[in-house]
Amino acid sequence: MSKNIRLFYKNQFELGHAIKDYIDEYFDNKINQEEFEQNIISIIRSNKDKFFKDNEISKKPKQILGKTRLQVLDKILVEMGDSNEENSSIK
Repeated sequence: MSKNIRLFYKNQFELGHAIKDYIDEYFDNKINQEEFEQNIISIIRSNKDKFFKDNEISKKPKQILGKTRLQVLDKILVEMGDSNEENSSIK
């Protein structure tokens, strides 16, 4: 990880905003695809208890991220095996 990213967050609000900002950096081409995916996976794995509830993304992070960012995130989750096409995290 070339950029210093924080892996652990106190609550869903901080976590949601951190992931939102990170996805926005990716949208602005400030991060390459491979680094982006690795860092997102690391952040989510480090905060699974705050990010997921009943095998889907918790309500607060969903609200913060919005539909477009959730679509990008869902593709990464499917690739890392924490989600699948039939049981999409975006509901």
